[in-house]
Amino acid sequence: MSNDSSKKKRKFGQLKKLLKFFNVGLFCAGLNFSFLYCLTTLLGFHYLASTTLSFVFINFIGFYLNKNYTFKTHKNRFLRELWKYYSVMLSSFFLNLALMYVFVDIFGVWYLHGSLTVTVIFMIYNFLLHQYWSFK
Repeated sequence: MSNDSSKKKRKFGQLKKLLKFFNVGLFCAGLNFSFLYCLTTLLGFHYLASTTLSFVFINFIGFYLNKNYTFKTHKNRFLRELWKYYSVMLSSFFLNLALMYVFVDIFGVWYLHGSLTVTVIFMIYNFLLHQYWSFK
């Protein structure tokens, strides 16, 4: 009975982390879409340049929130976790740029719809890598 109880607690803990990660992701996605819209539509930046600027700015916010809220890791691992976090996010970023190009320039999808699609695709990928590597 105790073994089943501990398995349920671990599964609940994992689900709770995933929901926190999702909430941080929603917040950062909202910031990202706002940032993309302002830079691309209002200021006339190319959507790939806007995506690049957004990556640098928004990902530090995501790192801070995931470190302190989602995964609750120790402060003494800050630099190691920051390096790993940005490594994961950089891999996502290059795939993001490639998919954005495919969606927008090849398939003619509106850049914000393309960004939303890419965000959904990488949510689970990023969660798993951050859980088992970045914040481990």
